[in-house]
Amino acid sequence: MRLHDSLAGESHNERRIAGKNAGVQGRPRSPARAPPWKTEVTGPEDDTALTRTVASTATMKLASLHSIDPFYTPLEERFERITRLARRALKVPIAAITVVQGDRQWFKSISGLSLTEMPVDKSLCAPVLKENRPIIVSDTQLELDLMSKPLVCGNPGIRFYAGAPIRNADGNTIGTFCAMDIRPRTPDDDFRTILLDLADMAQRELFSVELRNAQSALVSKLGKARRQAMFDPLTRLWNRRGGLELLNSALKEATHYNHTLGICLADIDNFKQINDQFGHQVGDQVLRRAAGGIVASVRPQDIVCRYGGEEFLVIVHDVNETGLVAVGERICAGMRKLAMSLSGEPLPATISVGVALRARDQSIGVDELIARADRALYASKRAGRDRVTVGRE
Repeated sequence: MRLHDSLAGESHNERRIAGKNAGVQGRPRSPARAPPWKTEVTGPEDDTALTRTVASTATMKLASLHSIDPFYTPLEERFERITRLARRALKVPIAAITVVQGDRQWFKSISGLSLTEMPVDKSLCAPVLKENRPIIVSDTQLELDLMSKPLVCGNPGIRFYAGAPIRNADGNTIGTFCAMDIRPRTPDDDFRTILLDLADMAQRELFSVELRNAQSALVSKLGKARRQAMFDPLTRLWNRRGGLELLNSALKEATHYNHTLGICLADIDNFKQINDQFGHQVGDQVLRRAAGGIVASVRPQDIVCRYGGEEFLVIVHDVNETGLVAVGERICAGMRKLAMSLSGEPLPATISVGVALRARDQSIGVDELIARADRALYASKRAGRDRVTVGRE
């Protein structure tokens, strides 16, 4: 069993958390011509009306890939929005933004398939990375180099692939924007134009350095191995360890500058029943959808982590009580709007939220702040679920 918009599941959700207590270098252009079953996208790659609305080249700051190092970084709505848009605009079930370092490919955002990383030599993006140009393959089973790739000969059985390079400021290909389908197809010129527009949007977002917050600061100071230990691969969020480290840092900063700081504890309602009735694969998919919905409900500077089995922690900077409750309400509303279904039948899912605030001039530790939010969360459960409760002293 699987949800209607997901083509592959992952492992048991209860094994995905450690317990509640606990790029390639520049590649030269290939002079070789594309084989007849491949389509090379040609034509101007300059700004169109769509790309100009996203960012101006004159004002966009670029950073080197080494300064951002996107491996083992959590979901970001600015990338999730692009892959969601791609699925609708290109009418494909799968869209992804990827970055490559060495022999590994990292999926910074992927919509329609559950995947975080894979070896480059197993990837469908390998021709784009090698040849440094957009490539469209109408039928992967006619392409000798692709027909044996895991995503083609195994689940979900990709038949159509379209990819465009993401390049750094030096023009070197360091990733891809790609669209995939489980059916062969022959795209028109509009498809090719939109593909390049979306790749440009992804490239601009990837190298934008305008976001500076506690989360980006943590990413910049931690090595890849340590980030991996703080990352939950199922939901693509920080895990409990990462969330607590970020909360400690945020609370110290709020105390030092006498700012407000709020947290939300959100717990999926009746999640055990979902697991028991439909199986853990469906439960995993509900967790992934919930994680994406929460990220979409908060600001870029707010931090979302998977705090425990079906429980999420959201850290909200510079907010008053009214604003914090509004964040909780958006999380609840976003969960209702996910419109999940199983075998054509609606799969109702709601979430309960407890919030707690560190006000100005207030002395409070991490443990007490979490305890207040936890008491409020269980008050929301007792009051009927699918609601927000404020935790106070």
